[in-house]
Amino acid sequence: MLPVRVVLAVQDSEYVEPLLQYIHGSEYVKKMQVTAFTRVEALLQYRDIPDLIVGEANMLEAWLSEEMLSVPWIVLAEGGEEPNLAGEGLTAAKYQPLPQLLDLWMSHAGGNRTRKNEFHSGSTQIIGLVSVLGGSGRTTAAVNMARQLGVMGLKVFYLNLETVNSSALFSDGNRREGTFSRLLYEIKSSQENGERNELSLARYVMVHDALKCDVFEPSDHLKELMEMTAEDVKVLIDLISKSGQYDVIVIDTDNQSRERLHAVMENCHFLLWILLDDLISMYKNGIWLSHMEKENSDWFGQIMGKSRFIVNRFTGSLGNPLPRKDMRMDGMLPYIPSWKQVQQEDLLLCSPIFQREILKLCSDLLGETGWFGMRSTSGERAYG
Repeated sequence: MLPVRVVLAVQDSEYVEPLLQYIHGSEYVKKMQVTAFTRVEALLQYRDIPDLIVGEANMLEAWLSEEMLSVPWIVLAEGGEEPNLAGEGLTAAKYQPLPQLLDLWMSHAGGNRTRKNEFHSGSTQIIGLVSVLGGSGRTTAAVNMARQLGVMGLKVFYLNLETVNSSALFSDGNRREGTFSRLLYEIKSSQENGERNELSLARYVMVHDALKCDVFEPSDHLKELMEMTAEDVKVLIDLISKSGQYDVIVIDTDNQSRERLHAVMENCHFLLWILLDDLISMYKNGIWLSHMEKENSDWFGQIMGKSRFIVNRFTGSLGNPLPRKDMRMDGMLPYIPSWKQVQQEDLLLCSPIFQREILKLCSDLLGETGWFGMRSTSGERAYG
């Protein structure tokens, strides 16, 4: 059974501490992960999105005003009060037998989440992100997607295939210099010697704590990346996906290499085109797609079948029409004004509004496969 991620928001520490102690010493320790807050300020600084929030009305009101209406809630009430809160929730007596209270938590969260062990098909889902226009926010979307899926408990690999790997800005200090270059060399050698199956992934992978996923060490050797063939990219994707270690691979690539781009398009299950709502972005996307169609209409049809068009920096309405009748806006990512002049890269990972839409996009995509779910480790933490 997958543990339920619960946020507990109660100002009285004398209520919180015995409750956490009970969970820790009971069977519920394997069923839920509880993160507790006794101050509104600390609660509003919490950036992960749980399966359920339980707490006092004043704490929940502050949380729900922070664009978290999609999270189911249970308000702990006393004396028959019935708080009026927005969203999907229940009212429960604050003081009642703990097994009864915790079973209610499990039941309410369980009705609002999809469990991966019930739906996972056993195959790795591969999501490719592309953009025709530089500066469209593709990498910001990709790293947020990888991180949020990782936070929800999925095992994720973030594969950056840009010529200049801009995800290197999100360094967490666990650098393993030169490992990706060695992997590319091994791939070339394996193709020449016909020993592809002998390649080992483990020695080249690093855990990226900030992104909550596995990655390759970013390479500064641009020539190696520019010389990657479509077959190199396919071998690399196969090596990750067939390792059996990952639920999702998020691939971030630019259009500076035709072979690299086409290999990502061909080998992903979902292809996300990141658009901007401006004249130039729409025009270039239309021209690019028309060119692909003229080159190979059959291949183009296959690519369009897996394509989803996502408008980034969306402000509430589409000012410019999509350039083709076979395109539709399949999703949106909001404009975040505070990112206009970001000087600290970690701020790009800390917007609850953007995270919410990223998770909605992931749910829409992976829900099509029937197995979008969440997984995390059990335990509990308390914050004052």
